[in-house]
Amino acid sequence: MRSVATAAAGLMVAVSAIHAGCANDVDSSILTGGNTAPSTPAMATASIVSPTERPAQVAFISACAQAYGYGHDPAQLRATYLSYEAKRGATSEQLSQIARDYDGAYASIADLGSSSKSSYCSKKDGGEVRAELKRYQSGYFETKTSAANEAFDANKLWANQPDKRGGR
Repeated sequence: MRSVATAAAGLMVAVSAIHAGCANDVDSSILTGGNTAPSTPAMATASIVSPTERPAQVAFISACAQAYGYGHDPAQLRATYLSYEAKRGATSEQLSQIARDYDGAYASIADLGSSSKSSYCSKKDGGEVRAELKRYQSGYFETKTSAANEAFDANKLWANQPDKRGGR
């Protein structure tokens, strides 16, 4: 009987250790005997495109839009983008560097074979490419922020809900 109890206790410790190892934010101090300080909550972060990455992003969307079969004028999109950067105050040297970055990124994707281009462009869903293309064609090149970056606020959630507590 004692060996069964020992085996059961060992099994429970092993399962607890495995569970703690697989969980991301489990306080394992109970298993290791250590004291862990409360950590800050995890924040969802989005990939924010910096101004130096923006030419490659716009070129990627333009080239992949053609790969997905969305008709647009790549030269017109390039001109619109360069005009946007000029309005933001880019100098002529910066504009020439932006144009080189854009052209290099566009050519590296456009020169791929059709199957390679399809697999490369499949990193981004076709619907997302189409939405980004439309946004870029309208002249909006700013980084798109998502609602997922906002912290959850219970008061904000319940502020617009009607009170359904039975006539109170």
